[in-house]
Amino acid sequence: MPIALTQTSDDHLTFSRWFADTLVRWRTILRVVGLMLVVAVLAVIFIPPVYRSRASFVANSSASSKLASGLAGGTGALGGLAAQLGVSPGLDPSESPNFYVQLIESRELLTRLLKSRFPDPRSALSRDSVPLLDLLRIRQKEPRRRLELGIKQMSNDINGKFEPKTNLVWIDVDAEWPELSAAMANRTIELVTAFNKEQRTSRARTKRVFLEGRVNLARSELHSVEAKHRAFYDQNRLWRSSPDLIFEEKQLQRDEDQAADLYLSLQRQFESALLDEVNDAALITIVDSAVPPRKAQWPRYGILLASTLMAGLILGFLVAGAGAILADWRARNPDSAANLGGSLGRIKREIRGAFRRAS
Repeated sequence: MPIALTQTSDDHLTFSRWFADTLVRWRTILRVVGLMLVVAVLAVIFIPPVYRSRASFVANSSASSKLASGLAGGTGALGGLAAQLGVSPGLDPSESPNFYVQLIESRELLTRLLKSRFPDPRSALSRDSVPLLDLLRIRQKEPRRRLELGIKQMSNDINGKFEPKTNLVWIDVDAEWPELSAAMANRTIELVTAFNKEQRTSRARTKRVFLEGRVNLARSELHSVEAKHRAFYDQNRLWRSSPDLIFEEKQLQRDEDQAADLYLSLQRQFESALLDEVNDAALITIVDSAVPPRKAQWPRYGILLASTLMAGLILGFLVAGAGAILADWRARNPDSAANLGGSLGRIKREIRGAFRRAS
């Protein structure tokens, strides 16, 4: 009985035996490493380089939002939580850093960026410019589908992040050429500024137009009340001697004062709206403009070589280890291995026959 147990335990594949059989197959490991190196070389040849540029700006707040922020300064824990989420308490959410990050990655801004013209890095003439969409490697002739694929690619090539404590927003732009990468980042900031001027000033313009109409109406009402008051004086020279006329004069004076107060109030609001339309656009402040990078993000040859060798060694060791397990299984199960080999042989012959008949 002890002898039988010893034979049974020796018949099993132990870790030390598997490890030794794997190392014996060092040629397989070297072949896998060599294959991985070939794949890495092909990737360097066929995959275009990637250059990354970075630009940053600070999201400023409009005067009205700063006033609201001051009034909401005592929000306590809720204010701290809102600041961590990129939304300052009391401020317009469309002026928060998080909004600008989402704006940079929006379909509207990416469409404008794709339609913008840039110097063609493929041409020797610096004056040649083409739309960004033409510089992307998109093999699609249908315009709408081509634009859709371009937006999808740009969503991966442009990434925005923000720091809620400082309202700093920065964008990373990847492109095949360093000059194009920097130009795309700077153009993105220009488009964000243009959005502020177009969208935000439109609200101030709407308010200004409304107040302008109210001011004109209040001025007309004031002139009408003043004309009535003056006509009263012209028609009643001795109004101070009559109690009824004194009462009527007080009513006219009260109406004139109310009309004048309303007109002055609306006039002040109108003047404020005029200033807001020009100055209160929540413009951004550029911190760093993008410059063409000197070193490519891809390929990094040192990192690529080290990662390829590491991956090749791991994959080669796994392949060699699987070969050791398979060899041990064949040694312990010769009949099953023979049947499996016969089945695989028949499948190969059938596949070859099918190819021959098809040809």
